[in-house]
Amino acid sequence: MKKLALAMAAVVAVAFFVAPVMADHETVVIGDKPKGKLLGKFNMIGHPKNVDVLPQSADDSNGRAVMIPLKNATGPDAIVCEGEEILYADDTVPTFTDQEPTGAKIHFVAGDSFDIIDRDATDPDGATIQVPTTIQGGEPVLAVSIWIAIHGKPNTCLDIDAYAFDGSYYFFAGSVDLNRKTGKASFIRANFLFDVYYCEVDAGSCVDGTTEELSVFNSVFQDYFWNILNNGARQVEVRLYPITAEPGV
Repeated sequence: MKKLALAMAAVVAVAFFVAPVMADHETVVIGDKPKGKLLGKFNMIGHPKNVDVLPQSADDSNGRAVMIPLKNATGPDAIVCEGEEILYADDTVPTFTDQEPTGAKIHFVAGDSFDIIDRDATDPDGATIQVPTTIQGGEPVLAVSIWIAIHGKPNTCLDIDAYAFDGSYYFFAGSVDLNRKTGKASFIRANFLFDVYYCEVDAGSCVDGTTEELSVFNSVFQDYFWNILNNGARQVEVRLYPITAEPGV
């Protein structure tokens, strides 16, 4: 599993560029589930078969379960369930590839409310979730806090790598690696996955002087998604809280 954004990028990047390191992103918080009003939630449920075999349709569902493959971290995508419960990496430079990442996909779109548009991430199109955004500088930005925890059987794990796609390149936005241990699960505040260091790209290189940090919902991007590799995790919980939410006690 990945501990550093640049280590991950060395594996996936076909077109790769390192710009001068910019200021750190927001502080990442790990702890108990936060205080405050719950605005929405969904569970990523590991399923051994495609959702199409289930009695109910997975498309256009108002359910609160998003189906993901139970095991898709095999072969070159294999991941190892590590000692620490939660590992994460934030992007600090424009890091990109022209190769689509392999894994299950959960696409996120900007809106004025939380909604599960398509809950089947076991098919090639992936799942689609709408999250609340607000307009800043004429562009949508995330308007809630996103908290994630893994539950279920110990010694299972799941990796989330976030990407924004500009029509040519997939820009790495950050990663969260969840390793299930015994006892109470910890939550991580994962808003850092929703912004990305970006540059104008020409012939596989960033154009000089164009480095900037953007919301993944900026109009320069056509798609934003979590690429998911699962090694047996049956339940990963995602909670939405007000942006000011703090960890519980």
